[in-house]
Amino acid sequence: MKKILALMVTFVVISFGMNSRIFADQEKAPDLNVDKSRVIVDKSRIVVEEMILNVEKEKAIPVDLIKNCAGLAIIPGMFKGALIIGGSYGKGIVLKHEKGRWSGPAFISIGAGSLGLQLGGQAVDLILVVLGKQTMNSFLKTKFKLGADIAAAVGPLGAQATAATEIFLKGGIYSYSRTKGAFIGLSVEGAGIATQEKMNKAYYNASYSPADILSGKVNPPESAIQLINSLNKVKSAE
Repeated sequence: MKKILALMVTFVVISFGMNSRIFADQEKAPDLNVDKSRVIVDKSRIVVEEMILNVEKEKAIPVDLIKNCAGLAIIPGMFKGALIIGGSYGKGIVLKHEKGRWSGPAFISIGAGSLGLQLGGQAVDLILVVLGKQTMNSFLKTKFKLGADIAAAVGPLGAQATAATEIFLKGGIYSYSRTKGAFIGLSVEGAGIATQEKMNKAYYNASYSPADILSGKVNPPESAIQLINSLNKVKSAE
């Protein structure tokens, strides 16, 4: 039993090491960053369009949250794996929403770890609904932690959107995930979020900071325009 446990732990360590090297190689290759950033934006658009298709279901992200949010973070295909040691990691985007207009996407990463007797792995689409300007400003930082630096909670579904929770009133983040089918609430307490400067540079072909991008002053590429057009459809999705 001890030998089996040792082999399983060794497998996890090797797997995480290989993934780290892959991510490092991608960061060093501008062309890979360009391709990866475009894929992330396109996948995020698909997540939004599938979210719209679910708005009439009971287990769906409330439309009024999207309409009144300060921003939205989308991490398509975030990997959640566990073999004794659990963890999750993904790259995605965040967009600011102000006065009915969406900014272009700035790139972020999210990561979290856990310990426990676990087995399995899956990819999930993660959506973070950002409430309040102060919460949105957190995405201008190099990194921050959900639940510590910013309040975070499992997102309400359907008619529960108007519940007077502390996050709804004071600002914070509601989180949702989807493996297949409808979105459901997901706890992201303890997850760390960091900016991805190299991916921003690769996607926009210029060294724009998250503040530049989220201000709405940076012209978004065509794929981002398509994403914004899909987000604008939420207004008529009820």
